[in-house]
Amino acid sequence: MLLFYLIGLFAQTEKLPDPQPYFMALIVSDMDSSISWYGKHLNFEVLNRMDNPDRGFRQANLQCGATLLELIELKSAVLPETLLSDQPRGTQIAGFFKFGFTVSDFEGWLTKLRAAGVNFRGDVVKDPNSGKKMIILLDPDGNRIQLFEE
Repeated sequence: MLLFYLIGLFAQTEKLPDPQPYFMALIVSDMDSSISWYGKHLNFEVLNRMDNPDRGFRQANLQCGATLLELIELKSAVLPETLLSDQPRGTQIAGFFKFGFTVSDFEGWLTKLRAAGVNFRGDVVKDPNSGKKMIILLDPDGNRIQLFEE
């Protein structure tokens, strides 16, 4: 009995390896527009696609470097602005807020995205602790993507 207790105690205190980023998934309102936007502005390439009109969804897997992005278009999806139409300005839905990438040429990315007419939320800010710049851009559905200076 003591042996099982000690094994259980050891298992609870052993540090496991940190989880590693693998993929993210977004529900989008227009698959083709989103695939185009993520390809043009953030260099994602389509790995595969699946359209299932009988079940009311479309799905695509994209990749940029080691980052995988799954886009899902659902006929049953509700836009956040619909849910928030009766709420005070600035109200947020609990859950997904933003995701981010580090970029080695922050100014080059900023110039490219501005020239392409990408929408931004706010302007460049500098992290007071690291001194690094960051900015938030918006995809076609208003999802926030933060770029961090490497």
